[in-house]
Amino acid sequence: MKRFIKKFFGEKSSNKENQDGLNSSVIEEAVVVLLLRAANIDGKKDKQEIEAIKRLIIKQFNYDEEKADILITSASEKEESSADLFEWSKIINDHYDLDSKKIVFSMMCEIICADGLIDPFESNLIRRLSGLLYISDKDAGAIKKKVMNNKDM
Repeated sequence: MKRFIKKFFGEKSSNKENQDGLNSSVIEEAVVVLLLRAANIDGKKDKQEIEAIKRLIIKQFNYDEEKADILITSASEKEESSADLFEWSKIINDHYDLDSKKIVFSMMCEIICADGLIDPFESNLIRRLSGLLYISDKDAGAIKKKVMNNKDM
């Protein structure tokens, strides 16, 4: 009986660990889908933007280059087949606190600024995303300004 209880609870905890790992990869993929949408919103994914996404993934998620490439490939397929931002922002909202969502928003701003131009589609995307992530206009403006100043635009 003790063995059964240990086994039962042991499997539960390992399932929980697997679920946390799964949740983590789904959340990271949702972030990368949004980053790719930012890169593609002007109709073209520049090499600079993809390299910026890769750099951000490596930095934020502690990935190596190979794992970052795999995540970008997987997220790219989902980004191309998905028309809306809501499903991806919902995943982020369900799992991230406000500070983490501000980091995601900052990453989006970095991608928007990566090619040195901010077109109206990119500006609109940033505005929509700040609303979807429940980031105030004041905070969104401050984050965008900080990113732009760091990029010396």
